[in-house]
Amino acid sequence: MIQERAGQMVIFHTLVKAGSFTTAARQLGVSTSHVSKQLGALEAKLNLKLVQRTTRSFTLTEAGQRFAGYCEQVVSAVQDADAIMDDVRDEVTGVLRLGLSQSFGMMHIIPSIEQLRRQYPELQVEVSLFDHKADMLEDGFDLWITNYENIPEGYVAQRLADTRFLVVASPDYLINHPVPHHPSDLVNHNCLTYQSRQRNYSTWSFKKQQEGLCVTVTGNYRVDLAEAVRDAAISGWGVAYLASYLLTDEFREGKLIQLLPDWQANQSMPFYAVYPSRKHLPRKISAVIEYFKDYIGEPPYWDKALAPLVKF
Repeated sequence: MIQERAGQMVIFHTLVKAGSFTTAARQLGVSTSHVSKQLGALEAKLNLKLVQRTTRSFTLTEAGQRFAGYCEQVVSAVQDADAIMDDVRDEVTGVLRLGLSQSFGMMHIIPSIEQLRRQYPELQVEVSLFDHKADMLEDGFDLWITNYENIPEGYVAQRLADTRFLVVASPDYLINHPVPHHPSDLVNHNCLTYQSRQRNYSTWSFKKQQEGLCVTVTGNYRVDLAEAVRDAAISGWGVAYLASYLLTDEFREGKLIQLLPDWQANQSMPFYAVYPSRKHLPRKISAVIEYFKDYIGEPPYWDKALAPLVKF
């Protein structure tokens, strides 16, 4: 009886968090009809209506909202118990489902995973790369490495690293265009910008001592992949405002030249490790976060490598 009720509470909790019968069924690995049947059985035993259904969605009744709180406590207690036992064993095992911002993940997280696996050989890592805002519950992620700052309620964000910005262009571009000496000069240049469904970086921010200003730039190339902006700058297509994590040997090899070195490109882009809020964080998540912090360092290793070559 108790086991059956606990299972139904888990199903109801998943349904509430997922927001749809189809998504809940997929997360639970069961059919939609099974979720519906278990909800009906739960309502019958409680003699209460927990949801009001429509053809495509549902809303919680007042009783459903109250019962959802109890279900969340049950699920949280189970998750906390698992996390505590992980700490007792002091083992980093199981599957870690990791979501990564695409460019940052490809350049700095993916190359570190082999070392992570050597450190924790019992850990299995599943990786997804994307640049949209994740729904961690629906996507099933344990950990999300992102530069999005609007973290959903119920999640925790630990800062992993800050990244600086630089204004750059290739020698080929500068042969045919005047070198800008002030940020306002950029309005006369072809500026390459990052643009996606959720972000548009066409306003570039600068600071010099106590003076600050923003310049709205224009250009004939906009793309939703940060590496593509860098590559277009290397190819001589225009001026770019680049995050320092995108750069490796471009200055040493003469592919890019830093512009406006007396002005600080004032854009902020911190990266976070995001995970669901819990009283006891699972050992595999805490261990991986600490690993990434140590791997990246403070300041980040990419800024240390650039420091002798550019003026931050």
